[in-house]
Amino acid sequence: MPLTEDEKAELVAYLDGELDDAATQAVEAKIATNPDVRAELDALKQAWGLLDFLPKASASPNFTNRTMERLSLERAPASASKSTPMHKAGSLLGPIGWAAAILVALGGGYLISLGIWPPKPPPEPISEDDRPYVEHLRILEKWRYYENVDDLEFVKKLNHPELFGEDPS
Repeated sequence: MPLTEDEKAELVAYLDGELDDAATQAVEAKIATNPDVRAELDALKQAWGLLDFLPKASASPNFTNRTMERLSLERAPASASKSTPMHKAGSLLGPIGWAAAILVALGGGYLISLGIWPPKPPPEPISEDDRPYVEHLRILEKWRYYENVDDLEFVKKLNHPELFGEDPS
């Protein structure tokens, strides 16, 4: 009676020394009592013995280089998958996020500074009555000291010679 595939696999494992002690004893008992198992074991031993007479393959001279190239190519798809458009977009999110955070911080700082230091109102237009005084300011030797004067009345008072100890006549 022919052996099942499981029994054949058990015999191969027995020949390879892969069985534990209990399984090895069970297979040896079958070999001793069953002639079909013994015949199959002999056939397997002969097949293993014939393997020794087959020509042995030798590696080609560039085997190592080809193997290393294949290994690097197998690793390449993993790194190539990182360069997919989705990964490129993901890698841009960090710098774009930082740039956006900086812009938000600058904008927020500017708005807060407006609340702390409100901008100066634009200067009032010079009336025609005050224009001669302003024009004379530029002629003065130290006119830069008066450039930022907020009160034009102060500048008008400077036009009186008696303030400086000069004779009004």
